[in-house]
Amino acid sequence: MSIKKIGWEIELKQALLGIGIESELVASDSFLLLKFQDNEQLYLNLLSITAHPGSAETLQLQKQYSASGKQLIQLWEDIWSDKSAQILSRINALLGKNKRIHGRKTSVISITQPEADVFFQKNHLQGSAKARHRYALILAGQFVAVATFSARRKMTRIHADYTSVELIRFATADGFTVQGGLSKLIKHLIKTILPDDVMTYADLDWSYGKGYTKLGFEMVAQMPPAEIWLDLADHTRYFPHRLPEEIRKTITLLSIPEQTAYLNSLRYVGVFNTGNLKYILPCK
Repeated sequence: MSIKKIGWEIELKQALLGIGIESELVASDSFLLLKFQDNEQLYLNLLSITAHPGSAETLQLQKQYSASGKQLIQLWEDIWSDKSAQILSRINALLGKNKRIHGRKTSVISITQPEADVFFQKNHLQGSAKARHRYALILAGQFVAVATFSARRKMTRIHADYTSVELIRFATADGFTVQGGLSKLIKHLIKTILPDDVMTYADLDWSYGKGYTKLGFEMVAQMPPAEIWLDLADHTRYFPHRLPEEIRKTITLLSIPEQTAYLNSLRYVGVFNTGNLKYILPCK
């Protein structure tokens, strides 16, 4: 798999137009932004894998937009290349163009890990992940939303019997927004396994976490931007401590500049995220 050679920014703009969304590219200092004709609150920051500003500069720009009541999404070239359908669906949802379904019209069912995998591979930008508890909202026999959670974990630093569970993934089916859907799934989880809290993370590249705040979650920490190595051969992203073992063994013997040169020689390039917000929902 390789990055498309045509201008991916133009390809994105054309793909949006193909689903009825007009936009324009706007240069802003060292950034290339995409703004929408009928929405002045949402912007995309288009980040090339070969030449891009640093994480500090990008996070500062994001903070400026947030302070003015606007949302700035960080969209990387490789993510668009691999997940174009999911990105178009996510943008459609953020612009309020999805078909709305009220959660009270849906039913909650337990699903298998393979069923969750299929749903998230199609509808979540990060794909799927293993989970202990998996629930779907169904309407007319179709999955319209899925949430997955970890097993209960003891938090003895808080109390001997205190337990917490992590919301790992949540997504709705392409083209749908389920009002109250995540709330319904979390309430079902709480009723079923009785944790003391539910914990989750908001990916700052795509969300400021306002939806969690509306559900009663409390923001308890902000994780800083993280360095990531992108393998150009298959677009796999690695945090440094999760690079293939043979690579990790080699770079431990090298200086930072030497590490970069070595990874570049293997066709790895450095990218980053803008961090995460950690949220906790007290249940009792």
